[in-house]
Amino acid sequence: MHITLDGEQWQLPDDTSLMNALAFLSDKAHAQHRIVTSLTVGGKSINDRDLDPAFLNQRGQDVGEVAGRSQSLHAIITDAKQAIDRFAAQLRADGLGLLGPLRSGTGQVGTIDSWLGRLADYTEMLEAGQTQGVAGLSSAPLLPWIQELLGARTFADPIRVADLLEYELLPLLAESSQAA
Repeated sequence: MHITLDGEQWQLPDDTSLMNALAFLSDKAHAQHRIVTSLTVGGKSINDRDLDPAFLNQRGQDVGEVAGRSQSLHAIITDAKQAIDRFAAQLRADGLGLLGPLRSGTGQVGTIDSWLGRLADYTEMLEAGQTQGVAGLSSAPLLPWIQELLGARTFADPIRVADLLEYELLPLLAESSQAA
């Protein structure tokens, strides 16, 4: 079985399963701090929906050449920075929409849970970007305020939650989305 990753080539025994061949390919990419971003098997482009057990259990002699392209995580995150910034802007807009109900007493503190989940996703993206050295992606200024917000949520204090959103967290989200 012939395997290619970014022009580098290897030969595996023909009885190697496609699953093991893909694991080999992934390990080669990982060793170079890269992620496989596109894959062809037997000249056909493959996506995640194609990776079912019947397909993965095929032998190399039955599927043909396996070829992959990879990118560094740094490049992937750099390319995604605009999307991350748009996500920050949407988080800010949605956070602003939570303020009125919290301040008026018509919204419960628990109404921010979904928003907090999205904020957690956002901070994970920032941390991944910071780990990869992507400029402008750091979750450090948000973390103390997130802890404060979680404390106010625990004590079911809607005014404190609204204040932390409006005066601390949302301005930081605005700064990060405008830095793009």
